[in-house]
Amino acid sequence: MASDRFCLSLLGRKLRLRITAIAFLLCCAIYFYWNVVAQPSTSPKHRPTAISKTDLQTFASHAVNNTVVIVPVNTGMLYLVKNMLCSLTKTSFNTSSIVFWALDKGAQTALSREGFATYHDPSLFSVSSNENVHGSTDNYYRMMRQRPQFFIDFLSTGYDILMLDADIVFWQSPLLLVPQAGVDMAYSTDAREFYTTHNAFKDPFRRGPLVPPVCNGLFWMKSSNDTIALWSQMLSVFEAPWWRMGIYRARVFQDDQRGMDVLLNDGRARVVEPLPDGITRDMIPQDRKHKAYLKVKLLDQTEVVNGQLYMFRQDVYEENLAKIRASGRDRISAHMNWNPEIITKDDGAKKMKIFFLDDEGKCRI
Repeated sequence: MASDRFCLSLLGRKLRLRITAIAFLLCCAIYFYWNVVAQPSTSPKHRPTAISKTDLQTFASHAVNNTVVIVPVNTGMLYLVKNMLCSLTKTSFNTSSIVFWALDKGAQTALSREGFATYHDPSLFSVSSNENVHGSTDNYYRMMRQRPQFFIDFLSTGYDILMLDADIVFWQSPLLLVPQAGVDMAYSTDAREFYTTHNAFKDPFRRGPLVPPVCNGLFWMKSSNDTIALWSQMLSVFEAPWWRMGIYRARVFQDDQRGMDVLLNDGRARVVEPLPDGITRDMIPQDRKHKAYLKVKLLDQTEVVNGQLYMFRQDVYEENLAKIRASGRDRISAHMNWNPEIITKDDGAKKMKIFFLDDEGKCRI
């Protein structure tokens, strides 16, 4: 009798474990089905390029040594574009060479009225509001997951790209960010600490040992089959069905910036000289399993400062700024990509004195 009861208890325990396991898997499936970050991109699959002959002529007429300066913007961020343009009035850069990637028709109309060149792809998802006021929204993630399609289309034209988010201000020409020949891409960093105080290759936010976290809001990239392949592979991850890539998207790729971190750390890329302050040649990891073929230049963190460092590491920034000025260099730009859940772009820019528009929206620099 005791043996029978034991067998029944064991069978009951196994049944409960199976039911629990099935329930857990079902919950995971439901979560990744409804989770926006895990859902597949809604960009049109395998569509032909959205770049028309007129667009191609626009890129050709605005290219500077084969590089086209692209600034993405929607209606809700037009005031940040005005702030960027205001900062550029004190530099040698000709703002008429910018091509604005108008994410919505309202932005295209407004910028065209001001005489600026624009590009607009109505097939890509977009909204008119500022989706990053207090942190990333579902709409923000949808737009970021479709960005690779634009980069595939653009780089396929043969022109190189200098990508600048609208929430950047400049003290010198953005063309100084374009690297010398022999580099495939030049990236600003998304590091939370300066390389001069923390090892760049031990960043807790890194997605691999070879390339520190990069920022997809400020970079230069060469047009080539290898760089196009980066974006194509990223898009395939974003477009894959939720049941195949949902967990990977939600936990690893998330958006275009983190996806780029993953791809640059799979063995195809390596950091090359000239190195930013804080990184020396002996610090660069060696990957003996793969032969790297993409050369990545990291832009200096003080010359091209990101928002996290500018806002929350101001003492170190000022110290580093004094050092580079003593060596004959100077700051080029500051990006307002600090955490907007802590302080909004508007409040932060005013606090750091990099918001140059008055209450009427006029440039006061």
